[in-house]
Amino acid sequence: MTVKKQLPRPSRRAALGLGGLALASGGLAACGGNTGGLTDGGGGGGGDTLSQWYHQYGEEGTQDAANTYAAAYEAATVNVNWVTGDYAARLSTALLSGGGVDVFENNAIAVDQAQQGRYVDLTDLIEPIKDQFNEASLGPVTIDGKIWGIPMILDPQHFYYRKSLFEAAGIQPPETFDDLVAAATELTTPDRKGLFLGNNFDANSWAMIWAAGASPLNDAKDAVGYNTPAYAEGLGAIQQMIKDDVLLTGAPSDWADPAAFAAGLAAITWGGCWALPALEGALDDIGVFPHPAVGAEGRRITIMSSWNEQVAGNSEKVDAAKEFAKWLWVDQTEHQTDWALSYGFHIPPLTAVAEQAEALKEGNGLEIATMAQEMGVTGPPEWTGDIGTPHADAVSNILKNGADPAEELAAAEEASNRAISS
Repeated sequence: MTVKKQLPRPSRRAALGLGGLALASGGLAACGGNTGGLTDGGGGGGGDTLSQWYHQYGEEGTQDAANTYAAAYEAATVNVNWVTGDYAARLSTALLSGGGVDVFENNAIAVDQAQQGRYVDLTDLIEPIKDQFNEASLGPVTIDGKIWGIPMILDPQHFYYRKSLFEAAGIQPPETFDDLVAAATELTTPDRKGLFLGNNFDANSWAMIWAAGASPLNDAKDAVGYNTPAYAEGLGAIQQMIKDDVLLTGAPSDWADPAAFAAGLAAITWGGCWALPALEGALDDIGVFPHPAVGAEGRRITIMSSWNEQVAGNSEKVDAAKEFAKWLWVDQTEHQTDWALSYGFHIPPLTAVAEQAEALKEGNGLEIATMAQEMGVTGPPEWTGDIGTPHADAVSNILKNGADPAEELAAAEEASNRAISS
């Protein structure tokens, strides 16, 4: 193993981009410190005065960047509110009460809030140009055919692997889950596990739904679609790897933090795009590959979470807010590239912007961007906590307690469908 330097801890931005079961359940992760509050900044040109909300990002320079973008806008004065504390709770209160928010970012667009008018319908802005976006990026912002947000950044999740270990063993990057199991098994040694799927073994279980050829909900969104033989087969394969002692567990930090992988505790790990700069700074043999196909009807995929810009339904300056949101997240390509790649590693949702970004033109950056464009999937906004909890409980019982995958998924399907119909 060639180690170049110690990795930093993951940022709050990374933690908020996890996706997976937490995002799928419809929850917006809290961020920031314990003191809470709004930090005003920015300030643009003349005209209306708009209040733009961000959650508190962890990366150095992000707040200054947000203020710089706002100050560059000449059609209105934009005050940036950098929200510390529980962003989700503060945002929900502001959207309900009219508490001084015009434009805001969100990573968990809720069906009920759209139906209650807490968001402005942005279909007229995005529909004419939606083919310019990564197709998957529009899924989380689309409800009943209407578009409620402008994608800001995408955070793909995928597998990282040690090229040197693969080459020494004569192993190619896996294309099927059977290939992955075989690689992980062969690369397991007394001092190193073959694969890290998180300390609870479930880091890839949300992505596996799509990789098994299924989807969380059916096309009509009136029933779940995750209960398939291939998904049960894939979860069963993870159970077998647990029994065979192939999977790393008990790591000092979980999968979203790349430290365990960089320390050589596993040959392969599930991870997020946000870890790439740190990993490439620590190791010189990093490679990436998408989630392999599971079962005969499966396909290779990369799962993505996202942040999106929205306009508050109770804003008194809806037209001005829409114009600013479009200016920043559609027209200002330099700002979009800066936001995605200067303070971390994320994918710009506009295809042309991603294609022009230098960090995405070669190496692992290009691989991740290509996977996001060609294989990207995102969870539907209709997947709420009530629907997702039976699925999450089933996965936990399967992987932690060794329960039968087919039986657990069948029971979870019934419970999820009851939640949909209730």
